[in-house]
Amino acid sequence: MTRASGRDEGLAAVEFALLSSVLFLLVAFAWPLGSAFFAKLQLERSMNDVVRYATAAPNTPAYDPNGTATSRRPTCDQVTKELYRSLGIPNDPTAQSHLQIPAFTCPNALAPGQTFSITVNQTANLGPLGSLLDVAGLTHSSTVTVSAAASGREE
Repeated sequence: MTRASGRDEGLAAVEFALLSSVLFLLVAFAWPLGSAFFAKLQLERSMNDVVRYATAAPNTPAYDPNGTATSRRPTCDQVTKELYRSLGIPNDPTAQSHLQIPAFTCPNALAPGQTFSITVNQTANLGPLGSLLDVAGLTHSSTVTVSAAASGREE
């Protein structure tokens, strides 16, 4: 029995080449969106950890080297360091350049019952998708800013 359509040897290789290039482009453009979404989830989780850290009060106050009791709440610097620790970012300014932390009220300045709030913005690179959107004129940058805010009541 012969086929009427002729020879189809190597047709599977051609189909694979065509489909694999399309699938590769889909993955190349979808991967940065997933990375940006993951960055937002990680930022939100870290913000919750930071608020928990900032609003928890130990049973005893801290003491300075002179023996004077200080606030039981962490300082702004300690809260910022906790944010970097929870994000897994080293205490190095070049590693922290993609984060913007607007000014926030230090927890040690708040009275019990007041609300502590913090917001953090992080830039995420969209890779080839961002470059394509930039060239198409749909965006003005190949990065996107993800932000997270959290607040908690002082204990």
